[in-house]
Amino acid sequence: MNPPGSPWVPACPVCGRPVGDVGPGPCPSCGLPAAAQAALVLARIGTTIGELTRDRDELLATLRAAAPGVAAPPPAPAPVPQPQPQPWAPPAPPPWVPPAPVAAEKPPAPRRRLTPQQVLLGLGALLLVAAAITFVAVAWTRFGLAFQAGVMLTATAAACGTSAWTARRGLRATEEALAAAGAALLVVDLAAARWLGLFGIEDVRLRWWWVVSCAVVLVVALGLARLTRSTAVWPLTALLAAQPLPFLLLPAGSLLEPAGVAVFLAVAAADLLAARALRRYLAPVAFVLAGLAAAAGVLAGLAQAIDAPAAAQSWTATGVLTVAGAGAIALALRPRGPLPAPVPVASTAAAVVGLALTGSLAYAGSPGAQAATWAGLLLLALAVLAARLPVPAAALTAAGTAMALLGATFLSDLPDQRALAAATLGATVPAALAAVRVPVLRLPATAAALIAPALAIDLGRSGGWIAVPVAGLLLALLGAAAFGLAALRARHREELVLATGGALAGLAAGLTSGSAGAWGQVGIQLGVVGVAAGCYAVVSGRRWVAAGAVGDLVLASWIAVGGAGVQTPDAYTLPAALGLLVIALPRLRAGATSWAAEGAAVGVALVPSALAVVAEPTALRLVLVVVAAVLLTVGGTLRHRQAPFVVGAGVLLFVTVGRLGPYAPLLPRWLTLGAAGLALLVVGATYERRRQQAREAVAWVVQMR
Repeated sequence: MNPPGSPWVPACPVCGRPVGDVGPGPCPSCGLPAAAQAALVLARIGTTIGELTRDRDELLATLRAAAPGVAAPPPAPAPVPQPQPQPWAPPAPPPWVPPAPVAAEKPPAPRRRLTPQQVLLGLGALLLVAAAITFVAVAWTRFGLAFQAGVMLTATAAACGTSAWTARRGLRATEEALAAAGAALLVVDLAAARWLGLFGIEDVRLRWWWVVSCAVVLVVALGLARLTRSTAVWPLTALLAAQPLPFLLLPAGSLLEPAGVAVFLAVAAADLLAARALRRYLAPVAFVLAGLAAAAGVLAGLAQAIDAPAAAQSWTATGVLTVAGAGAIALALRPRGPLPAPVPVASTAAAVVGLALTGSLAYAGSPGAQAATWAGLLLLALAVLAARLPVPAAALTAAGTAMALLGATFLSDLPDQRALAAATLGATVPAALAAVRVPVLRLPATAAALIAPALAIDLGRSGGWIAVPVAGLLLALLGAAAFGLAALRARHREELVLATGGALAGLAAGLTSGSAGAWGQVGIQLGVVGVAAGCYAVVSGRRWVAAGAVGDLVLASWIAVGGAGVQTPDAYTLPAALGLLVIALPRLRAGATSWAAEGAAVGVALVPSALAVVAEPTALRLVLVVVAAVLLTVGGTLRHRQAPFVVGAGVLLFVTVGRLGPYAPLLPRWLTLGAAGLALLVVGATYERRRQQAREAVAWVVQMR
């Protein structure tokens, strides 16, 4: 800007730097082409706008003075003591204020398309490079090496110099095309110098010649980039030439060793820092190169940490990855750092460090693998406690998961699975903490808290250090605990997860003990799970759970009775009838019909026993069946319940006929004929009355519920 009292000097419209001394060239600070001319044009426009504004203000003042509604000056005071009232005058109009300019909507950025000029320039640069390669490959037999080298250097210098000249003229497309051609010619010059044996360069080792070539390209590109700041090719060339330099300086065979890992990660960090210094449209190239270098370094580092020939190399690679991960997290935590959001960066870095640390600990054998696994579980528990801190929670979760999973993989390769079973059981702690403290993870954490002990029990059973019936009992207790928690968390999201886990644990318990033929244990275990499921059904009010619980208890009783060798049918029908009666309790309370409520239970309890009495009569069973049938008939009569009355009366009739039927052939024939004739006479004499009584009896039975 120009200080007051000093002569006016044009300033760059973009950065404000005085450009009176640059002539027709670009701004030395921001690279704006023809900065002085642009400043002069903007100054003329500003002067014109100022003059128009002054003319407008003067015209407005003249128009307001000529308007008839302007207030007149007050009259002179009269000599009389009372002042004369002043005539009324309309109030002066408010001063005119121009309306605020409406900000015009920013037009959408036009899509960048390939112009014919760019196509021509690209083809021209490509043909120029092709001609140079052909000249080097073919024309060396016609001309001497000195002449050939001079031509190539002259062509390269001409391309680079012309690019700088066109940059000062603002010809951007031509500038970039010539710069690209110059960079390609420089590479061709360096390759041709070795191929043609110029100055004995062919005696230099190829590895060091690559170092020299990359360094020359880097220095030339940086120099030209500083000379012509508007050219994008030179920074890009310098960035690409710098990539292989650190790897070429490494000793032979150390690329995939810890030193190579460090170089990969260092190159990635350098690319990230270079991305901030490059122009905005060149930064993605640096980010891509940084990502490739970081990925290669991480993969090589993990390979060294897990599968290095010696523990020292493994720990060295782990240290390098740890330092790189800490640096990445530090860069991500910076407010305007080169890395994206810190949470994914912290998760990735922590996972890589966790994998590398587990691989290094595994070199200590079983103790190292156990230490890594338990450390991962501890980190997961700490992550739950730090759930309100996003970055630490993400890092702890990623590192803990990586260490626990990889450590469990190493433990699974050991012949003794006790360590793996203990670690699996220990996974219940972070899962339970997450289910309690982290609402977002409540469902998967609840499932994991149930699966972990089940897997630990199965590992113990398969390993032989937990007996099969004991494993089944532990699974049954797990199922009962799951149903108990489901009852406590009724009407919450995790209720169904707990109930499903309890049912599956009970089923697994039955199958586990049943595989060993321990049917008594199966009955006990199913009974434990069934009681817990019944309590949950009462609390939650879910009828289908109640039905499943009753079925589980009935099955448990059947298995227990069958395992004891009991063959009496009543031992199987009475538990089933009791279960059906329990299921029918809500319908009994609601006043449902007898067949919909207790009908099935009454039928299952009495009908099989009546059949057994007729088929294989015993005194005790006969007495019990008759007493039960009489009680049902009387109870159904008094309570007006149709199902107990019909079943009880039907059973009495069936038992009576079944028990007296075998004795009918033993009676004398005359007694049988006489009894039949007497019965017919009685029925015929009282036909009308008996018919009416039968109708009344049927109606009475029908009106029962």
